[in-house]
Amino acid sequence: MKKIIAIILAIITIVGCVFAFTACKKYDYKVGVQSGTTGEYFVSGNEDWDFEGFDNIDCKGYQNGGLAVQDMKAGQIDFVVIDEAPAKRLAQSVDGIKVIDIKLTEEEYAFGVDKNQPTLLASANAVLATIKANGTFDAIMNKYFAGEGEIVGIESATYDASKSQLVVATNAQFAPFEYKIGDKFAGVDMEIAKLIADTLQMELVIMDMDFDAVVTSVGKNGVDIAMAGLTVNDERKKSVNFSDSYYNASQMLIVKADDTTFDACTTADDVINILKKKA
Repeated sequence: MKKIIAIILAIITIVGCVFAFTACKKYDYKVGVQSGTTGEYFVSGNEDWDFEGFDNIDCKGYQNGGLAVQDMKAGQIDFVVIDEAPAKRLAQSVDGIKVIDIKLTEEEYAFGVDKNQPTLLASANAVLATIKANGTFDAIMNKYFAGEGEIVGIESATYDASKSQLVVATNAQFAPFEYKIGDKFAGVDMEIAKLIADTLQMELVIMDMDFDAVVTSVGKNGVDIAMAGLTVNDERKKSVNFSDSYYNASQMLIVKADDTTFDACTTADDVINILKKKA
């Protein structure tokens, strides 16, 4: 009996040590990201996206960048990594934070189209080409990035499989590309979605969902196209056909306004070396 008790105690000790080691793993930083985005893959690492990641960083996922920023201000995390345009929009609207204006990645945004709808892909590309040529695209960008022009919310029709509808999947928490004004939608992507629907003489249905479900929803439950500030990537190409790209994006770091950790940085490598705790 004593031997059995001794064995049990030994097992308990080993298991306790394992849990203690796991719980006490030392991280240099805690970084917030929007779940399912390039920012998450940049911090955590992802072979398909060719990101090494940071073993010394505890990466915490959030439904949107605003929630991550609030946790940072509350001292729960150290920094936030998110796409450049939303990062700068957050810095404009939230006191006590700033953006480290250094591009950590190089990305391209495009729309993810149902693989079984080549005609829709061609139409989306045609609309992009037309609005870039006639100045409409620049006007939309200036509206959301420079405050030139009135922003009017776009209404979504109710989904009805019996009607001629363009069903768009998005995550409306990613200003200035998609967000909500009351019960209507606004943003660069939403305005282009309306133009595509009008060109095709279809009703526009906008389905708002978690970002990490946007791409995988295409081709299911009536969803035709994903428009959500999507970075083109080989992994996502398995699920959708991408339109022509329309915006060059990057990941950037948000910190507290009084944080001087990255003030001397001039390059992405400078920022990355600090995140890795390299001298």
